[in-house]
Amino acid sequence: MTKQIISAFLSLLFLTATAFAQFDFGRNEPDGSRYIGGPRLGESKTQIWQAGIIIPPGTAIDSMQFGVPVPLNWYEQRLISVNESRMPANLASRIQKITHDAGAMEMRLQLARVSPAQPMEIVVEFELQNYALLPPDNPSQYSIPRPGQVPPAVRQYLLATPSIESTHPIFRTMYQEITRDRNTDWDKVEALYSFVQNNVQYNDVAWKNDVQGALALVRQPKGEWTADCKDMTCLFVALCRAGGIPARVVRVPGHCYAEFYLEMRQSPQLGNRPPGNLPRGAFPPGFWFPCQVAGDYAFGGIPEQRVILQKGDSFPDFEADNPRARTIWLREYFIVTPVPGMPPPRVRWVREVVEK
Repeated sequence: MTKQIISAFLSLLFLTATAFAQFDFGRNEPDGSRYIGGPRLGESKTQIWQAGIIIPPGTAIDSMQFGVPVPLNWYEQRLISVNESRMPANLASRIQKITHDAGAMEMRLQLARVSPAQPMEIVVEFELQNYALLPPDNPSQYSIPRPGQVPPAVRQYLLATPSIESTHPIFRTMYQEITRDRNTDWDKVEALYSFVQNNVQYNDVAWKNDVQGALALVRQPKGEWTADCKDMTCLFVALCRAGGIPARVVRVPGHCYAEFYLEMRQSPQLGNRPPGNLPRGAFPPGFWFPCQVAGDYAFGGIPEQRVILQKGDSFPDFEADNPRARTIWLREYFIVTPVPGMPPPRVRWVREVVEK
């Protein structure tokens, strides 16, 4: 029997209290609303994200495994509830949740001997509250983290990753040229942002293709750089990392943007005492700020209220033969061992927003 991998990767990217306890997606980063500094919460929108697959009737499968990205809690994204009613009751307890580098969550399920007489839905609904982010009041108080003092959880966002070749000498040279006349660190990051927006023409056809990467973009003829949101975001992140500024890709349905990390010149304290019951030393040394590289100007804050599917840009590549291979996107995948003589099933992926 042969195994077949059916991936449903989008080129742009892209019932009860018991169910909620199973998907206990705790916050990955401190709740910024409890601190002075950082981006501020704007207007919110409540919506339901559906994720999973539908297996057609008459399918005969010896074994199968599928995985699909699902939302995590973030400062600007709050998980309200989880509904598993759109799947057989005996499967809910078998769902695995796999966290990848604290930047994405994968819902995974393995089954054997599947032969449904009716369409088989394995779909989970996530009720979310998503906030727009407003820029900080005083940007000049933020600075680039000093080398060797970047918090451990942030260091990975200084490394080169697939499609973000930030260690290539060209990006260090570009960083120095772009930022040389800027006085504050905030202005330096904004100069990188403006450079990408002003020197890369948005290509509304490129979204149909997979990501090409920052290096491929700058190797285009000078003055003729074209890209979509994927590669424009990769270029901005590569320039930031080349200058020692942690940065990462944020993936939402149908789009992606960037975040950069800066520290406050003084610890973000409420007076001289920690907020709430937090111990001293629990203050975040810095904050993540969003910016919309492709689209209308949005730097330090962003009007986006779409579902966040991942933060980061280095995840396992399930389509590669090498188990250590990495890719910029956490991909959906469907691995199936069909019954001999039977064609593989044509499953339908579910990944959509239902407005509440």
